[in-house]
Amino acid sequence: MKLEDKIYWGRAVGGCILGLFTTILRIDRFGSVTAILLAVAVYIISALFLRAFINSESRSLLGRKLYLTGSGTYGALWLLSWILSYNLLQAPQ
Repeated sequence: MKLEDKIYWGRAVGGCILGLFTTILRIDRFGSVTAILLAVAVYIISALFLRAFINSESRSLLGRKLYLTGSGTYGALWLLSWILSYNLLQAPQ
């Protein structure tokens, strides 16, 4: 599996896990904007983490793809898993 594919799938899984944690930790009680800011912050931290731990040759080959690969999938799966887990676990009866 190529590095770009690993980054993509890592962010996809990360989005699902963060959506579930957003529900479990009830981040939304502080407002939806707080939950969105948390998701953006985790994405930025993941990009910085990748930048720090991937060798410079791979970084130069990937270029902007290092930061953008999986971003849409991350956001969509975070939102989908947040909504789904909220409705299954915490929605008012």
